[in-house]
Amino acid sequence: MRTNSLPLAAFTAAFATAQDLATALAGQESLSTLVKLLGQVSNTTDFLASQKGVTLFAPNDDAFAEIVQSGGIFSIDQASADPGLIEQILRYHLFHGVVMADDITTVPQFIPSYLNYSGIVLDGEVSGSNVTGGQVVSVNLDEGSNAIVTAGIKVTSQVTVADIEFDNGVIHIIDKLLLVPLSISETLITGGFIALAGAATQVDLFAPLEDLSDITIFVPNNDAFQKIQNAADITDKQLAEILQYHVVQGTVGYSTVLSNTNLSTLTGEKVDINIDDNGAVFVNTARVINADILIANGVIHVIDSVLNPADPEAPPATSVTPVVPFTSGIEPETSIYSELTQTTSFVAAGLVTAAPTATTSPSNGTITANSGVAEQTGNAGVRNKLPALAVLIVGAVAFAL
Repeated sequence: MRTNSLPLAAFTAAFATAQDLATALAGQESLSTLVKLLGQVSNTTDFLASQKGVTLFAPNDDAFAEIVQSGGIFSIDQASADPGLIEQILRYHLFHGVVMADDITTVPQFIPSYLNYSGIVLDGEVSGSNVTGGQVVSVNLDEGSNAIVTAGIKVTSQVTVADIEFDNGVIHIIDKLLLVPLSISETLITGGFIALAGAATQVDLFAPLEDLSDITIFVPNNDAFQKIQNAADITDKQLAEILQYHVVQGTVGYSTVLSNTNLSTLTGEKVDINIDDNGAVFVNTARVINADILIANGVIHVIDSVLNPADPEAPPATSVTPVVPFTSGIEPETSIYSELTQTTSFVAAGLVTAAPTATTSPSNGTITANSGVAEQTGNAGVRNKLPALAVLIVGAVAFAL
């Protein structure tokens, strides 16, 4: 559904006619920090100004101030010391194609940025992009008709001023920096998906997965892993096969492009994608309960059951063990970033539907260690503040204050 009822104050363009990028940015009082930052990395400024047909999401001064107050670790003196890092982060605020305010609807658009095949290393951790065509953000209208930009670990920024036209495209001012998507391992730990993180660590799967480009991972939550019968008896070979059955390579299956189809996994076996009449999305018999968590090399969708390569049509199990398996040696975050674990709406096949508040399981189909897996879910704890790692990464651009 398309709506044009955007808040007028937020979508009043500052200029009626196009101008060069420097003039457009300098004309906005709320962008003084960004202007100062760009002055420290002239090559990046020249690059941004030279691209044609683009959309720039420009963080305002408050966005930079918020990061510094949260523990930003860089100073302006370091701009010249690591201009490559700054360039890559700024590239994640520049996007291919001109997206005007009237183009933004309730259905998310996944638009590609100029951050492409890059690794950003900060404090020993890696984020970045290995997505063909450039790492994306999701842009849509929320329930209040505000334009929202969603980046790594589902951190959202709101457009405060829209449609500032310049010679090569359009600028929208946003109230938060866009967080570059993290690696798979960091996203799982940040989101509290400790069962899958532990299982992948046990079979040394993280490094191979993070080396791949263009992947879609269906991530069972912790409750799903607790419904595996005799999990301790699963061999590493079986576990590796089970986990690889959750990974599709060569397709970044954002919610808006998934359809009733099947997709080949790393095991060579296929998973069936089905969308019911209400817009609910199923992978085999597992339901997607949280979609479109961006990672450095693709996208994650959270599901409520562990997929069983030995019996794809097995119904969800109902029994729950008291301990989350595969978590030995895994250090969970002290709190969980809320948007990664809360049940959220899922968009597919042009439909926008709210996920159910409770999931029912009509069958008690039990899967043993010999056959592979088991089943269904709920959701874990929540956090209301940016994870420490996220603060470190986005803090890298806060040195302009």
